[in-house]
Amino acid sequence: MTPQHGSSVRVMNLPWQITVTDEQSLHVFDLDIGRSTLDDGVKVLKSEYHLAWFESQDGTLSLEAYFFRVSMSGLRAKVILELDSTGLEKEYLLQHSGKPEVQTSRTIKYPLDDLAQTLKDRVIRSLTYVPLTNLEPALLKSRFGEPEERIVVNDNSEYWLYPKKGLLITVSKKSKKVLQYIPVGEFERLKQSIVATVSHAQQEKTAE
Repeated sequence: MTPQHGSSVRVMNLPWQITVTDEQSLHVFDLDIGRSTLDDGVKVLKSEYHLAWFESQDGTLSLEAYFFRVSMSGLRAKVILELDSTGLEKEYLLQHSGKPEVQTSRTIKYPLDDLAQTLKDRVIRSLTYVPLTNLEPALLKSRFGEPEERIVVNDNSEYWLYPKKGLLITVSKKSKKVLQYIPVGEFERLKQSIVATVSHAQQEKTAE
């Protein structure tokens, strides 16, 4: 059917189309962050993905699904889903893990693709969106407004915080912008992890 003259079609699933459902749920990219599962993410994102778990220096475990060919509303991107890891024992994960890799952040990454089906009902805790097209700061401000807070990393990068939107944007002069979505009730957890990361990096630089 040919659209009538003057009609308009609203483009869906754009990065700035966020709906805060409640303290524990955020709707973006046709997913309810805080309620939707990995299986929901697979159906919506329609991309190949890799599953992995990470162990930080303090022993904390995290679980992520990395989708590397996502295309939504004409925008191509990479998407990372942080999944709920509650109840997962380290020994169980090690039994099903691939070869470990040490990350630049000094965390250890363990491939976990063999458990993709087993963990498909794990709830999405946060979503990280990395557009392949570099979104300019001026465009981001026009869509999201001025950030409520900024955390400066160095002369080249900083974090923009939008706690009422459940959004954190990493702005860098040398790399692509990164948008991270998290339920507003969980935003403080994300902020504190950023503060700790920045503090650690600055301490290491001072010690050099």
